[in-house]
Amino acid sequence: MSGVKSLASGAALLLCLAPPAFATTYPHSPDAPVAPGVSTGACTESTASYSVSTDLVSTVKKTYVTVSGTTLNFSQGATGCVEVSFSGEVATAAGEILLARVVLDGSTVCLPSDNLFGSEGTTDNPADHTMNYICPNVSSGAHNVKVEFASRFGAKVSLDYRTTIVRYAP
Repeated sequence: MSGVKSLASGAALLLCLAPPAFATTYPHSPDAPVAPGVSTGACTESTASYSVSTDLVSTVKKTYVTVSGTTLNFSQGATGCVEVSFSGEVATAAGEILLARVVLDGSTVCLPSDNLFGSEGTTDNPADHTMNYICPNVSSGAHNVKVEFASRFGAKVSLDYRTTIVRYAP
């Protein structure tokens, strides 16, 4: 065995690989760059509405689509921020990333946008993920929020059991 080396008995070799597509786009999409920094504020909220969904939804679309069962209507009592919490069981194809965002009144994307919500959880082994989103300066009156998701690279991403909670001023 000249020139051949092997691991000592009982030793282990760990090899970690990152998919090339992931390495070129991490941490977030260059299509919607966000300036680095921190946003802070205070919310006055004492009322909440929620939705719990148990149907499996999937997409291969790279453009955002509405996650069924996540649209919530509410009446903001005073101008201020609205908080949306979203949690769900995520499954993706190998090397894929599920993107998530919250949209207020069909057009305003809440913070943070373009969230890397989950990856690498297969359909027979989904993993729970959670994110809180802030919609700042929401006027008083009737509004709605919905969660949207997309596939970062165009392979299948799925959400199973999920909960959406919106907290707002009464």
